[in-house]
Amino acid sequence: MIIALISSSPFPSPGRRGPRGEAEYTGIIAQIAECLRAADNLAILSHQQPDGDAIGSSLGLWWALTKMGKQVQVACPDPVPHKYQFLPGAEKVVTELHQAPQVAVAVDTDGWARLGQLQPVVQRAKITILIDHHSTNSGGADLDYVDPSAAAAAVQVYYLLGPLGVELDAQIATCLYCGLATDTGFFTFQNTSAPALQVAAELVRAGADPYQIAQRVSGQLSIPAAILRGQALASIRTAAGGRIVYATLRPRDFAAAGARPEDTEGVIDVLKSVAGAEVVILFKADNHRHCQVSLRSRGIDVASIAAQFGGGGHPVAAGLQMPGPLPMVTVKIIKAIEQALNGGA
Repeated sequence: MIIALISSSPFPSPGRRGPRGEAEYTGIIAQIAECLRAADNLAILSHQQPDGDAIGSSLGLWWALTKMGKQVQVACPDPVPHKYQFLPGAEKVVTELHQAPQVAVAVDTDGWARLGQLQPVVQRAKITILIDHHSTNSGGADLDYVDPSAAAAAVQVYYLLGPLGVELDAQIATCLYCGLATDTGFFTFQNTSAPALQVAAELVRAGADPYQIAQRVSGQLSIPAAILRGQALASIRTAAGGRIVYATLRPRDFAAAGARPEDTEGVIDVLKSVAGAEVVILFKADNHRHCQVSLRSRGIDVASIAAQFGGGGHPVAAGLQMPGPLPMVTVKIIKAIEQALNGGA
């Protein structure tokens, strides 16, 4: 019987260093490595609307297992965003799996539902493995490596390389560095820690190029993305006396800019620069009366707020999808945040 182990460690506060890393998780890392070494047919998966950590950590693990001679597929419910297509192996990512693998590894995924159309195939796998760092993740795989104090799933994959017997090279390092850098805001977010920087240094020594990765990911903004960012900034509103800052993007905004959903990446980080904002929100409405909501915080736990509405994430960065017209969604989310800002009153 395979025993699932789930971390209970909290997200690192500004006064703590994280992640706890391979020392605390030696047992589960060893079990996962043993399972991966024994398997021949594997699939690595990441979540819908993938970000840099989802793609980078998935491809880093894919390269490691491929170099071990394994038969490995790497899949994501949505195509690789254009800004991450420079990563080595990005062309191998598929959006469908037709046969259940022997072992399925979900990376940077805080819930099976986020695997979209891949979920039914994955759950038919003989063994499931979960590698994730979201604080709202309660596990549910045969083997759970859930460390909310890890700066990125890419760090967790890095800790697997030694037990797997895989030498770090430029391809793996480039993918993992992209995952780590993007999930820490290129080492400016609150989850940036000494261990995360130490891992980053090892990845650079192995061949990751920080300048080139930063330029490909955030140094070149497309015209549609720039226009969309301007539309979001023009929509800014405040609540709770300026403690909450929020912006809205509607389908007509995407159409006018010629933008794609992936072009919203980075918009909410611009909102964070507004002085006095303790919580920032980006509402993205669609034509099907659904809203995607992204939350960022300088203080309160927005992951717990997202969880109230079926979402999840990290205490300082979370998200959710909610049915209903935009005005109704906006009122509900802002009310929940105001209550949290007022101590739950």
